[in-house]
Amino acid sequence: MNENGTPLQENRYVTELLSILRDNGKDASVFTALLNHVNEMEGFIKRAEDTIASMKPQLAEMKEVQNHPVKNALRNAIKALEQKVADIKERLSEIKGNIVEGCKNAVAAFKEKGVAALDKLASFFGVKEFLQNWKKEIDSGIRADDKAIAKIEAFASEYHSAGNAIKNMARVAVGKQPINAKREAGKLAKTIAAPYRAQKATLTGLRKSVENAITKLEQLENTASAKRAERTETKKPSLLAQLQENKAIVEQSKRDPPIKARVNIKGAEI
Repeated sequence: MNENGTPLQENRYVTELLSILRDNGKDASVFTALLNHVNEMEGFIKRAEDTIASMKPQLAEMKEVQNHPVKNALRNAIKALEQKVADIKERLSEIKGNIVEGCKNAVAAFKEKGVAALDKLASFFGVKEFLQNWKKEIDSGIRADDKAIAKIEAFASEYHSAGNAIKNMARVAVGKQPINAKREAGKLAKTIAAPYRAQKATLTGLRKSVENAITKLEQLENTASAKRAERTETKKPSLLAQLQENKAIVEQSKRDPPIKARVNIKGAEI
């Protein structure tokens, strides 16, 4: 199993497989692109961890709302983001482990069966279905983040509208014109929404990388299918060739004279 922070390209089985592909005239670009998309996923995790690290000091500095529900909400949101990042890291570690194991098996198959074993490269990894299911979960997470952000912004808007109403009553009472200005979400609302926005950004980036990784696996599968079809066509004569061969046999039988039957009658041959 690979360390989560170690690039796949540095794993010995991965480098050995890449070397085998290139030495045998195989296009390694699709497989390399797959590895790069996994590295992209790791990049999104690192940015999310950096965001969490920057949020914690902000939380500690909110002394004016020490026991305020706002601070508790922010603390819970940061914890939820940390848990989501930990879950992503675990899943990514599993994906990397499967790819490394797949490379190990592909190298062994090449040594045992030769270059033909490389035609079914995608089958060694076994991560396509895993990625497809993960993408569905990521989509669900993005929708949940959108709902949370919308609720926070709606609450902030209502809060400020109520605040404006009170201020306007005070202005009217002293003979001033009311203020009719729609405020943006306040500083506290933006702070509370920050973990959800960070999680959405992480998941959105992951979704793109997962989609690209699935595409690369499908390209590897299509290449394998094309190779099998090519070998089948090479081995099997075409229908047209079979028809032409049958026609030639019929024509030849018409041209050849019939073979005389030989009958023995009292030792004589007719």
